[in-house]
Amino acid sequence: MKRCTYCGKEYPDEASTCAIDGEPLAKFPPEPEPVKVDPCDEEKIVTIRTFTSHDAANIARSNLEAYGIECWVNADDCGGWYTNLTAPGGVRLSVRASDAQAAIALLNAEISNPNDSESNVSSVTTPENTNSSVPIAIVVGIAVLLCLLYVSRTKSAGKDYLGTTTQYIGAVTQYHYAQDGRPDEAWIYLNGHLVEYREDRNHDGNWDHWVYYENGHRVRADYDNNFDGKADEWWTFSDDGIDTLKKDTDFNGIPDEFCTYKYGIIQYEEMKPNGSKFATEREFYKNGVLTEIWRGGDSNGNFKEQVQYDPFFNPISTNTPVSQ
Repeated sequence: MKRCTYCGKEYPDEASTCAIDGEPLAKFPPEPEPVKVDPCDEEKIVTIRTFTSHDAANIARSNLEAYGIECWVNADDCGGWYTNLTAPGGVRLSVRASDAQAAIALLNAEISNPNDSESNVSSVTTPENTNSSVPIAIVVGIAVLLCLLYVSRTKSAGKDYLGTTTQYIGAVTQYHYAQDGRPDEAWIYLNGHLVEYREDRNHDGNWDHWVYYENGHRVRADYDNNFDGKADEWWTFSDDGIDTLKKDTDFNGIPDEFCTYKYGIIQYEEMKPNGSKFATEREFYKNGVLTEIWRGGDSNGNFKEQVQYDPFFNPISTNTPVSQ
């Protein structure tokens, strides 16, 4: 049954216009428009892994999409604009609940065999082989077995990704990857707690920055500033805000510069060449600004010169000698 859209007169279905006013006819009652359903609303979306960076998450996303698994990447950092907000919640990789088991198995298989060629991986399952009669349960079983072998090997070898021996047997390590695909940051967790952070600042494949944690607090940090594989700067941190720095300025393995900081602001500095027991120079700071220098220290604790400075580092007085 149709009805005129202007006068309301009813006509049979084969009529097209109203004989009275010539207006077009519409079916009555009108057929409801089909409801468009978002694919994301049809099935529950679950998070299968959390990454420390968008780069790592997008690499995993690309790998899963290559196997026909639709996935989504999201984080609470305004699309990556505020990177300082990425670390607390991480970057989340989500898939449909029905794809979760297969997606996890594929990601674990890639971690277990980081050096495998693409041909070896595609021999298990590829988009071109989706019509294979091999049950997915067999694929999942193989992936889980590879993952267990990887965990067992990691615990027994005690090695991290860059081949550096680690003291945390059974720890979990998360990596950030540079554009060349190699890790340049690592977070090591033991029993769910962060115990160490490592960084490869010059991307040479060796760690050169280490930070150690106890009970969630940073307690120590080491730096290799000349990238020779040995630390030459050592920091210690305390809960009362007093931090200390030892620095090997000539890179011979012996600290010769000693500093004291309070709430991140330098207070005091001593120069003891090659670990000498007495200071040859002392510097005093106020609110982070140098105010006084003692120079020419000897083994008896005496200094040849004491110079005081104004806030613009202009000398305002000089006295000699100074006794410790």
